[in-house]
Amino acid sequence: MSARQPEPLRVYLFTMALWALAAGLFLVSLPIPDWVGLRHLLLFVALAAVAEYWTISISSSSSMSLSFTVHLAAGILFGPAAAAIIAIAGILITDAAIRRCAAVRVSFNVAQMASATMLASLAYLALGGSPSLDLLADALPVAVASLVYLLVNNTLVSIVLGLTGRSFAQEWVESSRDIVLPYLSMGPLGALVAYAYVSTPWSVLYFIPLVLVIYNGFRLFVTLQHETDHALVALADSIDKRDQYTYQHSMRVARLSGEIAEAMGLTPRDVELLIAAARVHDLGKIATDNRVLFKQSSLTPDERRLIQAHPAEGGELAGRFSMFSQGRRFIRHHHERWDGKGYPDGLAGEDIPQGARVIAVADSYDAMTSDRPYRKALPHEVALVELRRGAGTQFDPVIVDAFLARASARQTERLPLKAEARESCSF
Repeated sequence: MSARQPEPLRVYLFTMALWALAAGLFLVSLPIPDWVGLRHLLLFVALAAVAEYWTISISSSSSMSLSFTVHLAAGILFGPAAAAIIAIAGILITDAAIRRCAAVRVSFNVAQMASATMLASLAYLALGGSPSLDLLADALPVAVASLVYLLVNNTLVSIVLGLTGRSFAQEWVESSRDIVLPYLSMGPLGALVAYAYVSTPWSVLYFIPLVLVIYNGFRLFVTLQHETDHALVALADSIDKRDQYTYQHSMRVARLSGEIAEAMGLTPRDVELLIAAARVHDLGKIATDNRVLFKQSSLTPDERRLIQAHPAEGGELAGRFSMFSQGRRFIRHHHERWDGKGYPDGLAGEDIPQGARVIAVADSYDAMTSDRPYRKALPHEVALVELRRGAGTQFDPVIVDAFLARASARQTERLPLKAEARESCSF
Protein backbone atom coordinates (compact mmCIF):
# COMPACT_ATOMS: atom_id res chain seq x y z
CA MET A 1 0.00 0.00 0.00
CA SER A 2 1.32 3.43 -0.89
CA ALA A 3 1.94 6.03 1.77
CA ARG A 4 -1.01 8.27 2.63
CA GLN A 5 -0.87 11.74 1.05
CA PRO A 6 -0.31 14.57 3.55
CA GLU A 7 -3.23 16.83 4.39
CA PRO A 8 -3.36 20.17 2.54
CA LEU A 9 -1.81 23.17 4.31
CA ARG A 10 -5.25 24.76 4.70
CA VAL A 11 -6.30 21.81 6.90
CA TYR A 12 -3.42 22.55 9.28
CA LEU A 13 -4.26 26.26 9.30
CA PHE A 14 -7.92 25.57 9.96
CA THR A 15 -7.01 23.19 12.79
CA MET A 16 -4.81 25.86 14.37
CA ALA A 17 -7.67 28.37 14.12
CA LEU A 18 -9.99 25.85 15.72
CA TRP A 19 -7.54 25.36 18.56
CA ALA A 20 -7.52 29.13 19.09
CA LEU A 21 -11.34 29.07 19.26
CA ALA A 22 -11.31 26.18 21.72
CA ALA A 23 -8.72 27.94 23.90
CA GLY A 24 -10.78 31.13 23.92
CA LEU A 25 -13.95 29.23 24.87
CA PHE A 26 -12.05 27.44 27.63
CA LEU A 27 -10.77 30.69 29.12
CA VAL A 28 -14.25 32.21 29.00
CA SER A 29 -15.65 29.12 30.72
CA LEU A 30 -13.29 29.23 33.70
CA PRO A 31 -13.29 28.67 36.60
CA ILE A 32 -14.26 25.04 37.04
CA PRO A 33 -16.65 24.71 40.03
CA ASP A 34 -14.84 23.84 43.25
CA TRP A 35 -17.01 20.82 43.90
CA VAL A 36 -15.91 19.13 40.66
CA GLY A 37 -13.21 16.86 42.06
CA LEU A 38 -10.77 14.49 40.44
CA ARG A 39 -13.01 11.46 40.95
CA HIS A 40 -15.80 13.11 38.96
CA LEU A 41 -13.44 13.90 36.11
CA LEU A 42 -11.83 10.47 36.04
CA LEU A 43 -15.17 8.67 36.03
CA PHE A 44 -16.45 10.73 33.11
CA VAL A 45 -13.15 10.49 31.24
CA ALA A 46 -13.44 6.69 31.44
CA LEU A 47 -17.04 6.85 30.24
CA ALA A 48 -16.10 9.25 27.43
CA ALA A 49 -13.28 6.99 26.25
CA VAL A 50 -15.51 3.92 26.21
CA ALA A 51 -18.28 5.79 24.39
CA GLU A 52 -15.80 7.25 21.87
CA TYR A 53 -14.43 3.78 21.20
CA TRP A 54 -17.92 2.51 20.32
CA THR A 55 -18.08 3.90 16.78
CA ILE A 56 -21.04 3.21 14.52
CA SER A 57 -20.72 3.30 10.72
CA ILE A 58 -23.89 5.11 9.73
CA SER A 59 -23.11 4.81 6.02
CA SER A 60 -20.20 4.00 3.76
CA SER A 61 -18.85 7.49 4.29
CA SER A 62 -20.20 8.54 7.68
CA SER A 63 -19.60 7.29 11.19
CA MET A 64 -20.28 8.51 14.69
CA SER A 65 -19.49 7.53 18.26
CA LEU A 66 -21.67 7.46 21.36
CA SER A 67 -19.56 10.08 23.14
CA PHE A 68 -22.21 12.78 22.65
CA THR A 69 -24.19 11.23 25.52
CA VAL A 70 -21.27 11.62 27.94
CA HIS A 71 -20.24 15.07 26.66
CA LEU A 72 -23.78 16.44 27.05
CA ALA A 73 -24.13 15.02 30.56
CA ALA A 74 -20.72 16.46 31.55
CA GLY A 75 -21.62 19.86 30.10
CA ILE A 76 -24.84 19.93 32.14
CA LEU A 77 -23.26 18.75 35.38
CA PHE A 78 -19.79 20.32 35.45
CA GLY A 79 -19.92 23.28 33.08
CA PRO A 80 -18.07 23.96 29.80
CA ALA A 81 -14.44 23.90 30.96
CA ALA A 82 -14.63 20.58 32.83
CA ALA A 83 -16.68 19.04 30.03
CA ALA A 84 -14.01 20.09 27.52
CA ILE A 85 -11.30 18.39 29.58
CA ILE A 86 -13.39 15.21 29.64
CA ALA A 87 -13.98 15.33 25.87
CA ILE A 88 -10.31 15.98 25.12
CA ALA A 89 -9.12 13.18 27.37
CA GLY A 90 -11.56 10.72 25.83
CA ILE A 91 -10.35 11.56 22.31
CA LEU A 92 -6.68 11.28 23.29
CA ILE A 93 -7.23 7.88 24.87
CA THR A 94 -9.09 6.42 21.88
CA ASP A 95 -7.73 8.20 18.79
CA ALA A 96 -4.15 8.78 19.94
CA ALA A 97 -3.35 5.95 22.35
CA ILE A 98 -5.55 3.11 21.04
CA ARG A 99 -6.24 3.78 17.34
CA ARG A 100 -2.98 5.70 16.78
CA CYS A 101 -4.56 8.06 14.25
CA ALA A 102 -2.52 10.66 12.36
CA ALA A 103 -1.50 13.61 14.53
CA VAL A 104 -3.37 16.19 12.43
CA ARG A 105 -6.58 14.18 12.72
CA VAL A 106 -6.23 13.74 16.45
CA SER A 107 -5.52 17.46 16.79
CA PHE A 108 -8.58 18.41 14.74
CA ASN A 109 -10.88 15.96 16.51
CA VAL A 110 -9.75 17.21 19.91
CA ALA A 111 -10.30 20.87 19.00
CA GLN A 112 -13.65 20.38 17.28
CA MET A 113 -15.04 18.06 19.97
CA ALA A 114 -13.96 20.41 22.75
CA SER A 115 -15.50 23.37 20.91
CA ALA A 116 -18.79 21.56 20.28
CA THR A 117 -18.99 20.42 23.91
CA MET A 118 -18.26 23.86 25.36
CA LEU A 119 -20.66 25.68 23.02
CA ALA A 120 -23.42 23.20 23.88
CA SER A 121 -22.78 23.65 27.61
CA LEU A 122 -22.69 27.44 27.27
CA ALA A 123 -26.02 27.33 25.41
CA TYR A 124 -27.48 25.21 28.20
CA LEU A 125 -26.37 27.70 30.86
CA ALA A 126 -27.44 30.73 28.80
CA LEU A 127 -31.01 29.42 28.68
CA GLY A 128 -31.12 29.01 32.44
CA GLY A 129 -30.23 25.33 32.64
CA SER A 130 -29.29 24.16 36.12
CA PRO A 131 -26.43 21.79 37.08
CA SER A 132 -28.95 20.01 39.33
CA LEU A 133 -31.13 19.40 36.24
CA ASP A 134 -34.90 19.36 36.38
CA LEU A 135 -35.99 17.14 33.49
CA LEU A 136 -39.14 19.20 32.87
CA ALA A 137 -37.97 22.74 33.65
CA ASP A 138 -34.69 22.25 31.80
CA ALA A 139 -36.12 20.41 28.77
CA LEU A 140 -35.66 23.41 26.44
CA PRO A 141 -32.04 24.11 27.47
CA VAL A 142 -31.23 20.42 26.99
CA ALA A 143 -32.83 20.37 23.53
CA VAL A 144 -31.03 23.53 22.42
CA ALA A 145 -27.69 22.29 23.80
CA SER A 146 -28.13 19.04 21.86
CA LEU A 147 -28.90 20.96 18.67
CA VAL A 148 -25.89 23.25 19.14
CA TYR A 149 -23.59 20.24 19.63
CA LEU A 150 -24.95 18.56 16.49
CA LEU A 151 -24.68 21.69 14.32
CA VAL A 152 -21.20 22.67 15.50
CA ASN A 153 -19.81 19.15 15.23
CA ASN A 154 -21.26 18.53 11.77
CA THR A 155 -20.32 21.98 10.44
CA LEU A 156 -16.70 21.79 11.56
CA VAL A 157 -16.25 18.29 10.16
CA SER A 158 -17.86 19.32 6.85
CA ILE A 159 -15.56 22.35 6.64
CA VAL A 160 -12.41 20.30 7.06
CA LEU A 161 -13.63 17.74 4.51
CA GLY A 162 -14.33 20.63 2.17
CA LEU A 163 -10.74 21.75 2.61
CA THR A 164 -9.57 18.34 1.40
CA GLY A 165 -11.40 18.72 -1.91
CA ARG A 166 -14.93 17.62 -1.13
CA SER A 167 -18.09 19.71 -1.34
CA PHE A 168 -18.87 21.40 2.00
CA ALA A 169 -22.58 21.74 1.25
CA GLN A 170 -22.93 18.14 0.10
CA GLU A 171 -20.97 16.79 3.07
CA TRP A 172 -23.06 18.88 5.49
CA VAL A 173 -26.38 17.75 4.06
CA GLU A 174 -25.38 14.10 3.74
CA SER A 175 -23.88 13.92 7.23
CA SER A 176 -26.87 15.69 8.79
CA ARG A 177 -29.19 13.17 7.22
CA ASP A 178 -27.06 10.27 8.46
CA ILE A 179 -26.63 11.34 12.08
CA VAL A 180 -29.74 13.32 13.02
CA LEU A 181 -31.74 10.27 14.18
CA PRO A 182 -28.95 8.79 16.38
CA TYR A 183 -28.27 12.22 17.92
CA LEU A 184 -31.96 12.76 18.65
CA SER A 185 -32.00 9.48 20.55
CA MET A 186 -28.77 10.12 22.47
CA GLY A 187 -29.71 13.63 23.67
CA PRO A 188 -32.41 12.49 26.11
CA LEU A 189 -30.12 9.69 27.26
CA GLY A 190 -27.42 12.23 28.11
CA ALA A 191 -29.95 14.21 30.14
CA LEU A 192 -30.96 11.03 32.00
CA VAL A 193 -27.31 10.28 32.77
CA ALA A 194 -26.90 13.76 34.26
CA TYR A 195 -30.16 13.46 36.21
CA ALA A 196 -29.14 10.11 37.69
CA TYR A 197 -25.69 11.43 38.54
CA VAL A 198 -27.23 14.22 40.63
CA SER A 199 -28.90 11.58 42.79
CA THR A 200 -25.82 9.40 43.21
CA PRO A 201 -22.67 9.54 41.07
CA TRP A 202 -22.20 5.80 40.75
CA SER A 203 -25.68 5.36 39.31
CA VAL A 204 -24.22 6.20 35.89
CA LEU A 205 -22.69 2.73 35.84
CA TYR A 206 -26.19 1.37 35.32
CA PHE A 207 -26.29 3.23 32.03
CA ILE A 208 -23.34 1.35 30.56
CA PRO A 209 -25.42 -1.77 29.70
CA LEU A 210 -28.18 0.50 28.34
CA VAL A 211 -25.73 2.38 26.10
CA LEU A 212 -24.31 -0.96 24.96
CA VAL A 213 -27.80 -2.10 23.98
CA ILE A 214 -28.34 1.13 22.00
CA TYR A 215 -24.94 0.73 20.35
CA ASN A 216 -25.68 -2.84 19.32
CA GLY A 217 -29.13 -1.80 18.10
CA PHE A 218 -27.71 0.88 15.81
CA ARG A 219 -24.91 -1.41 14.68
CA LEU A 220 -27.32 -4.22 13.82
CA PHE A 221 -29.59 -1.76 11.97
CA VAL A 222 -26.69 -0.47 9.87
CA THR A 223 -25.42 -4.01 9.31
CA LEU A 224 -28.85 -5.07 8.10
CA GLN A 225 -28.92 -2.14 5.67
CA HIS A 226 -25.47 -3.00 4.32
CA GLU A 227 -26.29 -6.69 4.00
CA THR A 228 -29.49 -5.86 2.13
CA ASP A 229 -27.56 -3.61 -0.23
CA HIS A 230 -24.89 -6.26 -0.71
CA ALA A 231 -27.63 -8.77 -1.52
CA LEU A 232 -28.67 -6.50 -4.38
CA VAL A 233 -25.08 -6.49 -5.64
CA ALA A 234 -25.06 -10.29 -5.45
CA LEU A 235 -28.29 -10.32 -7.45
CA ALA A 236 -26.69 -8.10 -10.08
CA ASP A 237 -23.72 -10.48 -10.20
CA SER A 238 -26.06 -13.40 -10.79
CA ILE A 239 -27.41 -11.59 -13.85
CA ASP A 240 -23.89 -11.26 -15.25
CA LYS A 241 -23.18 -14.92 -14.54
CA ARG A 242 -26.10 -16.02 -16.70
CA ASP A 243 -23.97 -15.19 -19.70
CA GLN A 244 -20.30 -16.14 -19.95
CA TYR A 245 -19.80 -13.22 -22.36
CA THR A 246 -20.89 -10.56 -19.84
CA TYR A 247 -19.51 -12.16 -16.65
CA GLN A 248 -17.92 -9.45 -14.48
CA HIS A 249 -19.15 -6.80 -16.93
CA SER A 250 -20.72 -4.72 -14.14
CA MET A 251 -17.53 -4.87 -12.08
CA ARG A 252 -15.51 -3.53 -14.98
CA VAL A 253 -18.05 -0.82 -15.77
CA ALA A 254 -18.02 0.26 -12.12
CA ARG A 255 -14.22 0.45 -12.09
CA LEU A 256 -14.10 2.40 -15.34
CA SER A 257 -16.85 4.75 -14.17
CA GLY A 258 -14.91 5.50 -11.00
CA GLU A 259 -11.74 6.21 -12.97
CA ILE A 260 -13.58 8.54 -15.36
CA ALA A 261 -15.18 10.36 -12.43
CA GLU A 262 -11.81 10.82 -10.75
CA ALA A 263 -10.31 12.11 -14.01
CA MET A 264 -13.16 14.65 -14.14
CA GLY A 265 -12.33 15.83 -10.61
CA LEU A 266 -15.58 14.71 -8.96
CA THR A 267 -15.65 14.60 -5.17
CA PRO A 268 -14.87 11.29 -3.41
CA ARG A 269 -18.51 11.00 -2.30
CA ASP A 270 -19.72 11.49 -5.90
CA VAL A 271 -17.20 8.92 -7.15
CA GLU A 272 -18.38 6.43 -4.53
CA LEU A 273 -22.03 7.02 -5.45
CA LEU A 274 -21.27 6.57 -9.14
CA ILE A 275 -19.36 3.33 -8.59
CA ALA A 276 -22.24 1.93 -6.51
CA ALA A 277 -24.78 2.74 -9.23
CA ALA A 278 -22.57 1.38 -12.02
CA ARG A 279 -22.13 -1.84 -10.06
CA VAL A 280 -25.84 -2.66 -10.52
CA HIS A 281 -26.59 -0.69 -13.70
CA ASP A 282 -27.93 -3.79 -15.51
CA LEU A 283 -30.07 -4.95 -12.59
CA GLY A 284 -33.26 -4.50 -14.63
CA LYS A 285 -32.24 -7.36 -16.92
CA ILE A 286 -33.43 -9.74 -14.24
CA ALA A 287 -36.91 -9.26 -15.70
CA THR A 288 -35.75 -9.90 -19.29
CA ASP A 289 -36.48 -13.28 -20.84
CA ASN A 290 -33.25 -15.19 -21.51
CA ARG A 291 -34.48 -16.05 -25.00
CA VAL A 292 -34.58 -12.33 -25.76
CA LEU A 293 -31.50 -11.36 -23.80
CA PHE A 294 -29.25 -13.92 -25.48
CA LYS A 295 -30.83 -13.90 -28.93
CA GLN A 296 -28.13 -13.84 -31.62
CA SER A 297 -30.35 -12.79 -34.52
CA SER A 298 -32.13 -9.47 -35.02
CA LEU A 299 -34.70 -8.46 -32.40
CA THR A 300 -38.34 -7.90 -33.22
CA PRO A 301 -39.89 -4.52 -32.24
CA ASP A 302 -41.56 -6.15 -29.20
CA GLU A 303 -38.31 -7.80 -28.13
CA ARG A 304 -36.46 -4.52 -28.51
CA ARG A 305 -39.02 -2.84 -26.24
CA LEU A 306 -38.40 -5.53 -23.63
CA ILE A 307 -34.65 -4.91 -23.76
CA GLN A 308 -35.10 -1.14 -23.58
CA ALA A 309 -37.24 -1.48 -20.43
CA HIS A 310 -34.35 -2.74 -18.31
CA PRO A 311 -32.85 0.67 -17.32
CA ALA A 312 -36.18 1.94 -15.95
CA GLU A 313 -36.91 -1.32 -14.16
CA GLY A 314 -33.40 -1.43 -12.72
CA GLY A 315 -33.62 2.18 -11.49
CA GLU A 316 -36.94 1.51 -9.79
CA LEU A 317 -35.68 -1.64 -8.06
CA ALA A 318 -32.34 -0.14 -6.98
CA GLY A 319 -34.04 2.98 -5.61
CA ARG A 320 -35.61 0.87 -2.88
CA PHE A 321 -32.21 0.15 -1.34
CA SER A 322 -30.29 2.71 0.73
CA MET A 323 -26.90 2.30 -0.97
CA PHE A 324 -28.36 2.94 -4.41
CA SER A 325 -31.31 5.26 -3.70
CA GLN A 326 -29.43 8.37 -4.85
CA GLY A 327 -27.93 6.66 -7.87
CA ARG A 328 -31.21 5.28 -9.20
CA ARG A 329 -31.39 8.08 -11.79
CA PHE A 330 -27.95 7.06 -13.07
CA ILE A 331 -29.24 3.52 -13.58
CA ARG A 332 -32.48 4.63 -15.23
CA HIS A 333 -30.80 6.94 -17.73
CA HIS A 334 -27.55 5.16 -18.62
CA HIS A 335 -28.90 4.36 -22.11
CA GLU A 336 -29.93 7.92 -22.92
CA ARG A 337 -28.01 9.62 -25.74
CA TRP A 338 -26.47 13.07 -25.85
CA ASP A 339 -28.56 13.85 -28.97
CA GLY A 340 -31.83 12.77 -27.30
CA LYS A 341 -32.31 9.56 -29.31
CA GLY A 342 -31.78 7.19 -26.39
CA TYR A 343 -34.16 5.50 -23.94
CA PRO A 344 -36.19 5.21 -21.74
CA ASP A 345 -37.12 8.93 -21.60
CA GLY A 346 -35.35 10.47 -24.58
CA LEU A 347 -33.39 12.95 -22.47
CA ALA A 348 -30.69 14.99 -24.20
CA GLY A 349 -27.53 16.87 -23.28
CA GLU A 350 -27.12 17.96 -19.69
CA ASP A 351 -30.69 16.94 -18.86
CA ILE A 352 -29.20 13.46 -18.59
CA PRO A 353 -27.76 12.99 -15.06
CA GLN A 354 -23.99 13.29 -15.15
CA GLY A 355 -23.52 9.89 -13.52
CA ALA A 356 -25.63 8.26 -16.22
CA ARG A 357 -23.49 9.92 -18.89
CA VAL A 358 -20.35 8.51 -17.27
CA ILE A 359 -21.79 5.00 -17.02
CA ALA A 360 -22.85 5.19 -20.69
CA VAL A 361 -19.25 5.73 -21.82
CA ALA A 362 -17.84 3.04 -19.51
CA ASP A 363 -20.59 0.61 -20.44
CA SER A 364 -20.10 1.13 -24.17
CA TYR A 365 -16.32 0.77 -23.96
CA ASP A 366 -16.56 -2.50 -22.03
CA ALA A 367 -19.26 -3.83 -24.36
CA MET A 368 -17.06 -3.10 -27.39
CA THR A 369 -13.96 -4.71 -25.86
CA SER A 370 -15.78 -7.86 -24.64
CA ASP A 371 -16.59 -10.99 -26.62
CA ARG A 372 -20.25 -11.29 -27.55
CA PRO A 373 -22.15 -14.23 -29.14
CA TYR A 374 -22.43 -12.33 -32.42
CA ARG A 375 -18.87 -10.89 -32.62
CA LYS A 376 -15.39 -10.95 -31.12
CA ALA A 377 -14.10 -8.19 -28.85
CA LEU A 378 -12.87 -5.07 -30.57
CA PRO A 379 -9.26 -3.99 -29.93
CA HIS A 380 -8.73 -1.23 -27.38
CA GLU A 381 -7.64 1.26 -30.06
CA VAL A 382 -10.71 0.59 -32.21
CA ALA A 383 -13.02 1.09 -29.23
CA LEU A 384 -11.38 4.47 -28.54
CA VAL A 385 -11.99 5.51 -32.14
CA GLU A 386 -15.66 4.56 -31.79
CA LEU A 387 -15.97 6.62 -28.60
CA ARG A 388 -14.46 9.63 -30.38
CA ARG A 389 -16.89 9.14 -33.25
CA GLY A 390 -19.85 9.06 -30.85
CA ALA A 391 -18.80 12.16 -28.89
CA GLY A 392 -21.43 14.85 -29.29
CA THR A 393 -24.07 12.47 -30.64
CA GLN A 394 -24.26 9.34 -28.48
CA PHE A 395 -21.95 10.48 -25.67
CA ASP A 396 -21.18 13.61 -23.68
CA PRO A 397 -17.99 14.92 -25.36
CA VAL A 398 -16.54 16.13 -22.05
CA ILE A 399 -16.82 12.66 -20.55
CA VAL A 400 -15.35 11.05 -23.66
CA ASP A 401 -12.40 13.45 -23.41
CA ALA A 402 -11.92 12.48 -19.75
CA PHE A 403 -11.96 8.79 -20.67
CA LEU A 404 -9.50 9.28 -23.52
CA ALA A 405 -7.17 11.28 -21.26
CA ARG A 406 -7.28 8.52 -18.70
CA ALA A 407 -6.70 5.88 -21.42
CA SER A 408 -3.67 7.72 -22.71
CA ALA A 409 -2.19 7.88 -19.21
CA ARG A 410 -2.15 4.11 -18.92
CA GLN A 411 -3.50 1.26 -21.02
CA THR A 412 -6.91 0.09 -19.86
CA GLU A 413 -6.88 -3.19 -17.95
CA ARG A 414 -10.10 -5.14 -17.60
CA LEU A 415 -9.80 -6.29 -14.01
CA PRO A 416 -12.45 -6.55 -11.29
CA LEU A 417 -12.68 -3.79 -8.74
CA LYS A 418 -10.37 -4.20 -5.79
CA ALA A 419 -11.61 -3.29 -2.34
CA GLU A 420 -9.71 -0.40 -0.86
CA ALA A 421 -8.56 -0.40 2.73
CA ARG A 422 -10.41 2.18 4.82
CA GLU A 423 -8.93 3.95 7.75
CA SER A 424 -10.55 3.54 11.13
CA CYS A 425 -9.67 7.13 11.98
CA SER A 426 -11.71 10.01 10.63
CA PHE A 427 -12.10 13.72 11.10
